[in-house]
This record gives sequence, C-alpha cells and structure tokens, in this order.
Amino acid sequence: MLERIKFIKVNQHKQYQYIPRYYDERKERITALKARYSEKTTDEVDAITHREQLRQRIAENWDSQSSSAGSTSANLRLIFILILLLAGAYFVLDYMELFTGEVTIID
Repeated sequence: MLERIKFIKVNQHKQYQYIPRYYDERKERITALKARYSEKTTDEVDAITHREQLRQRIAENWDSQSSSAGSTSANLRLIFILILLLAGAYFVLDYMELFTGEVTIID
C-alpha cells in the first residue's frame, strides 16, 4: 500500500524531434552554377540568355564590391579616431611640459 502512495512524482524526460539544419551559402551557389551550366549547351545559348547571365554576374560583382566600400569607410573612420587620440595625447603631454623640459648636461 505504501508503494502506491508517492509524494514526489518523477517525470520522464521529454524527447523532441529535433532536426539540425545547416545553411551553406557557398555550396548552394556552387550547385546553382552547376545546374545553370549543365542544362545549357553551347548550341542553345542565345543573345537573351547571354544578356541575363551578364546581368546576374554584374549583380553578383556589385554585391561583393559594395561590402568592400563599407570596410573602406570603417578604415577611414578608424584612422581619423587614431589621429584625434594622438593629437589629444600630444596636447595633454605638452600641457604637462613633458616635451619642453630643460635638458641638464652632466659633466
């Protein structure tokens, strides 16, 4: 009878149907390129599809160049901040007369 009465109920652990997902942009781009070039032969390529391919290449190159423009502005900002910090440190040390102290010659 005491076995049936339980004051503390221990629950079983819950099991989930977790499926890990991984997105590989490089792999997806490579498979898209393979699919694009495997479907078409040199005889089937006409001026319209060639024009679309050129537009797509330009768009891909434009996207890669736009990210480098952001890094250029970040680099310029960093250089500007460093110049301001160095100038500030120079003026603080100059105010404390560390650079203009007299030199004593010991014979």
